[in-house]
Amino acid sequence: MAISKEPNLTGFRGTIEKTVVVRIDPWGRTILSAYPDMTNIKPTTAQKQQRLNFKEAQAIALNMLSDPAIKAFYKERCKGAQRPHNILISELLKKNNP
Repeated sequence: MAISKEPNLTGFRGTIEKTVVVRIDPWGRTILSAYPDMTNIKPTTAQKQQRLNFKEAQAIALNMLSDPAIKAFYKERCKGAQRPHNILISELLKKNNP
């Protein structure tokens, strides 16, 4: 991990050719680190199920938010930087979990 003071990297975040990850920490510093090697990582059954639940929730949310009345309802419930999509996804995932 390295902390960069290079002005050219200010505001940049993401990956560089899947070798370096550039991120910004809460104090505004630019952090450079190695890209994670996930080749030997196998997701558990619970992780696979959660990913499937999230995929289904995304599809349902996109379909529901196409209705202006539903979108307006969820927009009223937003606080701060929340979006209607985020609130609806959260509700759908809580509903699916036992």
